[in-house]
Amino acid sequence: MILALGILVLAAATAGLVLLVEPVPTWYFHLAWWSYVVCADDLNRRRTGGSLLRDRPRRFFWLAAASVAWWTLFEAINLRLGNWYYVMDVPSRALRWAGGVVAFATVLPAVVETLALVESSGVMRSVRVAPLRWSPAKEVSCQALGASCFALPLLWPDVFFPLTWGSFVFLLEPWNRRHARRSFLRDLEAGEAGPLVRTLVAGLACGLLWETWNFWARTKWIYTVPVFEELKLFEMPLLGFLGFPPFAVQCIVLLRFVRGWLARHAWTAAPAFRRSALIAGAAAVLGVFACVDPVTVDSFYVPVAKLPVLPPTVRARLAALGFSSPERLRRALDDPGERARLAEAAALGADELERARAPVALVLHQGLGADRALRLERVGVRRVEDLARWAPESLAAALRAQGPQPRDRFLERRAGVWIRAARRRALSGR
Repeated sequence: MILALGILVLAAATAGLVLLVEPVPTWYFHLAWWSYVVCADDLNRRRTGGSLLRDRPRRFFWLAAASVAWWTLFEAINLRLGNWYYVMDVPSRALRWAGGVVAFATVLPAVVETLALVESSGVMRSVRVAPLRWSPAKEVSCQALGASCFALPLLWPDVFFPLTWGSFVFLLEPWNRRHARRSFLRDLEAGEAGPLVRTLVAGLACGLLWETWNFWARTKWIYTVPVFEELKLFEMPLLGFLGFPPFAVQCIVLLRFVRGWLARHAWTAAPAFRRSALIAGAAAVLGVFACVDPVTVDSFYVPVAKLPVLPPTVRARLAALGFSSPERLRRALDDPGERARLAEAAALGADELERARAPVALVLHQGLGADRALRLERVGVRRVEDLARWAPESLAAALRAQGPQPRDRFLERRAGVWIRAARRRALSGR
């Protein structure tokens, strides 16, 4: 029943996305991921008899809460790295932050449930390797490597940003080896790499799902990763997928560390400590959100009725015909036959609708949004094709001249995303 319900919600959300049924496009990523988590949990119950949601709901919700704090840490790090940003988010700050919490809460449950699926499938049950020889010197070296992987991206982000996705493995796994119930290092000392390999596979599977659902959603993130921008699968540079397997290992290492540390300190079981930890964690998350939001959220979703790139009469009549989203309007405007019928129904001239095509396409291009489109219009960019003639540095400088904004911290990179996509579109003839 639960599995069927999860599949039904995912199918309905996907259908709503394709048909542009509001507000599904805005919340598609959330609907898809939570449907998957519920389905994976029920599949694990059928295979192994164990279910986090049914048998250990407190553990599941703890995992979701810890997930919010865990991913918020990477959002804070991204203030320095500038490797991704969000587009077409909801204008309401309260709703935007709530959506962030719901999305971030999926990270650890998704990794844990996917790993359980891989383990219950029976694949790579044992992967024998030469036993690892561990020593105090290797432990010191491992932790020094972890500290370097954490510090170097913050000091020189354009060069060392990939190290972020492995830093906590090297920092925490030596402690896990000595104190936690399970440890990848102890597995390797026994000549067994199966648990590590299965975790890497689970991370890659999660990465593919993350990027698939993100690509099709309206509210999503876009990468601005130095050097690797040309070859992409969905929004992710191809080489970027190599970061998902070590990230999954980081997640499992972190969970083992936290469980081991809490088990060794009995005072952490006291209700007063847990309440204090919850309050402190929530305050830290909100503090990071307040710092990240003005920088990382680059554009907001604006319905057709409020779309400032269209003349008031045009947008009012189109909205009255039921065109709520720019995506639906663009579909109609791109079809000559539909455009002619729309002109008659809205009592608008064919030339008015023809002129509306370019600004609507610009708003939707790489999630630019209405405000960016207006600013681009002031520097002579009125169509997506106009972007292809600019260099990222020149365009960023022209936009900053209209007044600097916090979200412009990584503007050259974001302008590069818009320009490269416009050039690809020109080459493809679309």
